[in-house]
Amino acid sequence: MSERSKYAAECVGDWGAPVAAGYQAGTFAAPDGVKLFYRRWLASDTAPTLVLLHGLGAHSGWFIDMGESLHARGLTVCVMDQRGFGRSEGPRGHVRDGGVYPRDITAFLTMLRSERPDSRLFILGHSMGAIFALHVAAADAARPQPLLSGVALMNPWIADVAKVSPLTVAGLVVTGMMGSAKPFAGAGGTETMTTNPEAIAMLNADTYWVRAESASFLYQVTRMRLAALARARQVRAPALVIQCGADKAVKPAASRKLFDTLACPDKAWKTYQGFAHDCEFEPGRAVLDDDLAQWIKTHSA
Repeated sequence: MSERSKYAAECVGDWGAPVAAGYQAGTFAAPDGVKLFYRRWLASDTAPTLVLLHGLGAHSGWFIDMGESLHARGLTVCVMDQRGFGRSEGPRGHVRDGGVYPRDITAFLTMLRSERPDSRLFILGHSMGAIFALHVAAADAARPQPLLSGVALMNPWIADVAKVSPLTVAGLVVTGMMGSAKPFAGAGGTETMTTNPEAIAMLNADTYWVRAESASFLYQVTRMRLAALARARQVRAPALVIQCGADKAVKPAASRKLFDTLACPDKAWKTYQGFAHDCEFEPGRAVLDDDLAQWIKTHSA
């Protein structure tokens, strides 16, 4: 990967620049009519398609460089802003029903399948996105004709290192169950995400970054996290779990437990020492991109 600058101040929230000939940006309507923003890099009609699911507070702009890189390795790559994040519609960082996220993702996958029927579909969930990916993959396994050919989970948010007082947790549970839209700023910022100074500058200026989510949102996502291991036992598609060695946001032991729990017989574990939680910002990420693209191509044969 080139060492040239990945951040331009005039391109708010963008890490990298979309220059590939196959790049597109657009919106699609979720089942309830909410318009969701996506970026995609189109390869050939038969090239495998990877749908990348971002983490808490994030959006597709953070994955432009990764999208360009994986597209250059022969993949069609799609990154969707989850509802309430980035450029997608919906209340910022607020939802009353966490199940809407797997429904949105499945609708997006269904759209892609109809548009590109000869392309194998894969999902890669980062952090919170890995929780959504697990729920999608578990439900997909029960379909008569599954959509997915594989699922990758990158630094999954099974257990985090944040320290929250019991009183705060109790308050979040009560207000979350009531559907409160009041924002709650959790512990941690860029110090838990990356050590890349240029990426930190981009993040600090990013007005699309949702830095606080509602009590209702956090309650709903926590319920999904608590069900993650049960969902892992239902996954049948080939799986790849990626855990970065310098991750300061999640507990690697929990990621390993998730890997051990996955029911699919075809699964692989990869560790990248020195990479931080938001490894999309790593200057040396090419090795991860190589491994990911190769894993997808192998499972598209």
